[in-house]
Amino acid sequence: MLSNEKIDRMLDAPDFDDAAKALIDCGYADMSGMNASQIENVLQERRADIYYEVSHYEYAWDLLDLFRIKYDYHNVKTLVKSMGSSADASYMLSGSGRIGIKEISEAFSTGDRRDLPPLLAEAMSEAVGVLSRTGNPQLMDIEVDKFYFRELMSIAEKTKDSYIVGYVRLLIDSANLRIAVRSVRTGRDADFLLVALIPGGAANIDEIAAQAADGSLTPFAGAVPDLAVRLGADAMKGGSQTMFELACDNAVMQYIAGTSYVSFGPAPVIAYLAELEWEITAVRMILTGKLTGISPDVIRERLRECHV
Repeated sequence: MLSNEKIDRMLDAPDFDDAAKALIDCGYADMSGMNASQIENVLQERRADIYYEVSHYEYAWDLLDLFRIKYDYHNVKTLVKSMGSSADASYMLSGSGRIGIKEISEAFSTGDRRDLPPLLAEAMSEAVGVLSRTGNPQLMDIEVDKFYFRELMSIAEKTKDSYIVGYVRLLIDSANLRIAVRSVRTGRDADFLLVALIPGGAANIDEIAAQAADGSLTPFAGAVPDLAVRLGADAMKGGSQTMFELACDNAVMQYIAGTSYVSFGPAPVIAYLAELEWEITAVRMILTGKLTGISPDVIRERLRECHV
């Protein structure tokens, strides 16, 4: 997989083509000469190929779903937001979910959602209702996200593995920390937080809503690493949002890295799939950054920690 050394080589490459060619020996197709859309297609194919390989192992199915369902819920959001629009949103749909693009698109357009997983079908129906009633895509996103994390936790609890449940709980707490910080920065009140916050984390959502509006993030103590909480408090007062968001991402990667010497069980599978997501994100940031002339130092600042 992509290492820190390879990242440095890509960032320091004199041009886009040289950066792209550095990925060939990591198993990627040659992306030199490609545009941003073509790069995205290659990255989607890379993820799909690895997901397909992992799916051959029955013990990994539930673990793979922990990563695939994100793309199902992304597709729900995309399809619902396309309601009433003449624009073709199909290019924004992801083929990395459990449900194929054709199947989920047909379920949306026909209204026949019987073949979708129950929570995904319910999320689609609720999303349509929320957007139809309010015309507010943010409220629709909030509703879909709650279904996403609810199903994520359901899958984790099904494994009866404390490491996986802890991983999902950290994802929820990190998401709620982001919601709290962004809400305060945009002048939202406690009532909005009570609507937006996601149940299931270690940090109590009632306490978050009550205290975040006053600038306190103490409910997250012990639920999210101290650095992310501290940078979140700084961001609420006008500090760097980028550094805060990066700290939230790194908190999850640090949790994964804590099992780097575990050889058996679900932890190595989770670590591998999480590192794959990290790698694809890093490749996208570096290559599109090179295409648009962003400084290597700026790209480097935005990259999450690598534990390969």
